[in-house]
Amino acid sequence: MLIRDLAIDNFRKFRRPIRLAGFKAGLNLVCDQNEAGKSTALEALRAVLFERHGSRSDRIRSFRPHGDDVAPSVDLTFEIRGDVWRLRKRFLQNASVELEGPNGRATGDEAEERLQALLGFARAGNRGADEDSRGALGLLWVEQGQSFVFGVPGQGARRTLEEVLASEVGVVTGGQRTTTVLQAIERNLADFHTPTGRPARRLLEAQERATAACEEARVAQADLEQFDTVLNRLESKRNEQRRLVRELEDPEQGERLAQLEADIDRAKAAGQALRTAEALLREATGERVRLEAREVSRRELRDQLERAERTAATVRQVAADHDAVQGSAEQAESEAAATLETARVALRMADEDRLSAQQARTARMRQRALAAAFARLEAAERIAAELQARRGEVAAIRMTLEASARLQELEQTLVEAKAAATAGAALIKIDLLQPAPQVRLNGALVEGSSRVFVTDTQTLVFEGIGSVTVTPPASGAPAQARLRAVEQDLAAFLAEVGCTDTITAKETARARVEATQAVSVLSARLAASCPEDPELGIAAGLDSLRGALATTDRPAQLAEDGTDRTEGDFEEAWRAARTAEREAEGRRQAALETLQEAQLAHVRLAGQVERAVADVSRLGDQLATELEAFDDIALGAALAAAKATEARAIVARDEARRAVEGLDETVLVQRRDNLRKRGERLATDRLVLVSEIAQLEERAKTLGGTGPTSRAAAAAELAEAATAAHARLKEEAEMLAMLAETIREAQREAARRLLAPITQRVTPFVGRLLPNASITFAEDLRPMQLLRAGREEATDDLSKGTQEQLAVLTRIAFADLLIENGKPASLVLDDALVFADDDRFEVMLEILTEAAQRMQIIILSCRTSAYRGLEANRIMLA
Repeated sequence: MLIRDLAIDNFRKFRRPIRLAGFKAGLNLVCDQNEAGKSTALEALRAVLFERHGSRSDRIRSFRPHGDDVAPSVDLTFEIRGDVWRLRKRFLQNASVELEGPNGRATGDEAEERLQALLGFARAGNRGADEDSRGALGLLWVEQGQSFVFGVPGQGARRTLEEVLASEVGVVTGGQRTTTVLQAIERNLADFHTPTGRPARRLLEAQERATAACEEARVAQADLEQFDTVLNRLESKRNEQRRLVRELEDPEQGERLAQLEADIDRAKAAGQALRTAEALLREATGERVRLEAREVSRRELRDQLERAERTAATVRQVAADHDAVQGSAEQAESEAAATLETARVALRMADEDRLSAQQARTARMRQRALAAAFARLEAAERIAAELQARRGEVAAIRMTLEASARLQELEQTLVEAKAAATAGAALIKIDLLQPAPQVRLNGALVEGSSRVFVTDTQTLVFEGIGSVTVTPPASGAPAQARLRAVEQDLAAFLAEVGCTDTITAKETARARVEATQAVSVLSARLAASCPEDPELGIAAGLDSLRGALATTDRPAQLAEDGTDRTEGDFEEAWRAARTAEREAEGRRQAALETLQEAQLAHVRLAGQVERAVADVSRLGDQLATELEAFDDIALGAALAAAKATEARAIVARDEARRAVEGLDETVLVQRRDNLRKRGERLATDRLVLVSEIAQLEERAKTLGGTGPTSRAAAAAELAEAATAAHARLKEEAEMLAMLAETIREAQREAARRLLAPITQRVTPFVGRLLPNASITFAEDLRPMQLLRAGREEATDDLSKGTQEQLAVLTRIAFADLLIENGKPASLVLDDALVFADDDRFEVMLEILTEAAQRMQIIILSCRTSAYRGLEANRIMLA
């Protein structure tokens, strides 16, 4: 199928007629900017073929331009197997359809039916055409935003593809008879199972009967088991009661209790003896430790006394040696003080000489400052006189900045008035040739060429020939009057500022600007020549300078008498005296610090001597007191006696421990208490058992009266019969399901054979796009899995770009299959491949270019640069 020509009018955004002509076999590219109407053109193409002309559904109404009550219309010229067909459809108002081809012309429903038979699609529903009704062309014509979507083909497209595939591979699966048998099996199977696999009526009833019977058998069995449980518990409780009575009446319990009481008394006596022995041992150990510590303390006291005596002797020797050092420091400090006093007297004398020299220098500097001030005053007076003269010049000139602006405004107005006066005026152009008589224009001689606008009466006089008078029309009078008024205003302004013409006025204005600038420069020079003088106390400004010098005589010129050199000598002498004074003061300070250190060392050594003597006295007193109270012989005898007492206490403690072993009072008391509590618990448990046995005997009487054994046997027989009936029905349902699945598997095998031609056609394309990859299709002709690198990937899990590319390749394979089997097919892609990277985009263009040699392909896109290098028939929206 080849699209040749498409004309659209009053269709959505196309309010005016638009025509897309020049479609050819092969690759056609419609490239234009966004919102130019490419997708609308594809929608119009689908509408003219697949929509019913008489429909008034919401979809058909959406074809109208927004807000317009018009009739959308589409004209299409296409070609199938060399035959040219022309189709015209008009929707809504005066709806009509006309199909014209080799078999003549048809209109109305006849044209619609012929079109359906020609292109192999179904009649559109009430809501408009959909995927099921558009057939194979609807599958191959991809609208914007749907290029990556390839779901299950519609019924019409799938039916056409299956018909083509069946004719190509020759698959036979029983046809309609197999379908009829399968439907009968499914109807019978519906009595057993719902479509979702749940039990249906017959099977559900049998299942419910079996479940109810089993439940009754379970309840009866539970009652029987409960009766047996009660009997078993009754026997168990009776046995427990007999054992408990035997334990309560056992005479050994009293004997064990009496033995435990006797053991507890023996344990108490042994424990008391052990505690006494341990107390005596602690006392003996404490006495021994005290005496040993006293012996150690006495040895340490003797060591401390010996060290204190050595320290006192050492400190006395150091103090005696330090006395000589302190005497030397006192002598050095006295000598440094005398030297410092001599240096200070010399510094005072040098300071007085230096101050006298500074006073003389200050007087000379004031005289120089006065001389400089009088020189500045003379220069400032000259600048002030010149400034006054310049200010007079500025005041005498009347061409101010405002006047200059006014002059410029009048000149502009004059130019505009002259332009208005000459705009519609006639033009006299004179070109004289040689030789020519003299020509005068308004009395002025004309030489060569001349141009004059006729704004007033012009007279040309040709010598020896005559004259020509040109009078302007009356329509130019207002412009001439305005020109004269402007010229009068300009003359009045020049008279006001005292200038004869505009050139003189401009020169005068420039002169005033120059004089103003000179005034500014002189004012700055005057301010610079009268600065503030802090030395003389004169403020800035000419008036301050005049006032300060008015009552002061101008000093005479000073002569250099060598005073500055003498002052320098005084300064040098003062610095030398100052240095000597600082040096003497430093030596005195060093001597003082040395003396202070010696005095501090003397005080420190005296303290150390006193402390050493005090330590010797204190330690000697402590040792004497200690020996007086307890001499060394008595201390040794007491320590030996304490050790012997401690040894005897240890032996007594060990004997008490051995007596206590095996007689733990706490354990014995716990055993006695447990034995008493056990007797009390057995008496309580006996009463509880009597009550429980009575209750179980009554329960056994109640359950035994209903015959639980016979009732459980009858219920089990009924449950077994109901379960067997349910199993037979379930087996029958499984056989039917197995038969249906066998038939379906045969059909699926046939479908797999049907899919082989599609897989063979699309595999080379996929291999070029994704090397070493292949694709498999589901039974409903939908791409299902991509196999690459030994791994299967569901197509729904692939990226949008890969899904889009595989969907386009699948459509190319479908189109090839249809064309090879004589079915009309062409490929239309609206904004496809938008998710492709540069490399894959190039591969897809190569595949599309090759496919265009076998079919017509129309690409609609806004990406002009992407398709710039593509060899295609380019069509513009116009």
